[in-house]
Amino acid sequence: MGANTVPKLTNHYYEIAGLQLELRFCSTLSLNNILPSFVGFRVEKRNETSAAVVTFQEEEVPSEEEWGMLRSDISLVWGDNFRFYEQEDAFVTLIKHTVKDKQWMMKSSKDFRESRIYGKADDPRMGEFVSWLLMVVFGQVGLQHRLILIHASVIAYRQKYGVAFLGKSGTGKSTHSRLWLQHIPDTELLNDDNPVVRFEEDGKIMIYGTPWSGKTPCYKNKRVELKGFVRLEQAPLNRFTWKKGVESLVTVLPSCTALRWNKDLFNAMTDTLSQLMAQVEVGYLECLPDADAAKTSHNALFEEWR
Repeated sequence: MGANTVPKLTNHYYEIAGLQLELRFCSTLSLNNILPSFVGFRVEKRNETSAAVVTFQEEEVPSEEEWGMLRSDISLVWGDNFRFYEQEDAFVTLIKHTVKDKQWMMKSSKDFRESRIYGKADDPRMGEFVSWLLMVVFGQVGLQHRLILIHASVIAYRQKYGVAFLGKSGTGKSTHSRLWLQHIPDTELLNDDNPVVRFEEDGKIMIYGTPWSGKTPCYKNKRVELKGFVRLEQAPLNRFTWKKGVESLVTVLPSCTALRWNKDLFNAMTDTLSQLMAQVEVGYLECLPDADAAKTSHNALFEEWR
């Protein structure tokens, strides 16, 4: 390929929680290999309008002078290797790779409907970086469609209802889901890190599996009706209490994905969340990592019908 030859791009389509992402990547790249967790979400045809279009551009990351104003350097995933910048008409997400010439950058329009990823296709961690950047895009675009990406571990009960366990990293969300799988019949794991809650057009609130599930390979393209949120806190006993009104909103809000630097998107998120709180139960569980903890939350949600 000559130095001035523009590589041919191939369009790939993925539908997650009813929203379609359109990825434009060099035709020589196999996205099934690069993004294996996305395979079950792939569709062959383009919708009339994709929720977001993301183009991969294999070239050097633009110089620091072009990044904009630093807004955040805090990331639970990337630690000190993360930077988020704002420009007049765009946001810039940067992951500083341990190898300098392999850092990754994404430049997105303010509404995240158009993004361009800069990086190197020979980077062995390409899939990891691209997947995470796509999650950033999806999390923000979804807010414009009454959809919220949340940090939670979710079980599906009786193939009909979903329960999302919330909490800070290390609280025991995955452990509590595992306790349900072990001690509550007819339970399966839907997603272990980043499910999507969506306010459907018919008024129902559904929770979806996604291609993003943390360290647990659980990438299910399915949905169930959301029964409730339960925030966990480690304690020397098992005790369940309900949250109502403003308390329910405050309980769920920290687990939702939204950029406070984009007021339109952040307001869209809080508006949708406020509507969710009017229909979805919210609980608070002080708990031990034992079978009784799972039974306590199960009984509160499904046996103590109020």
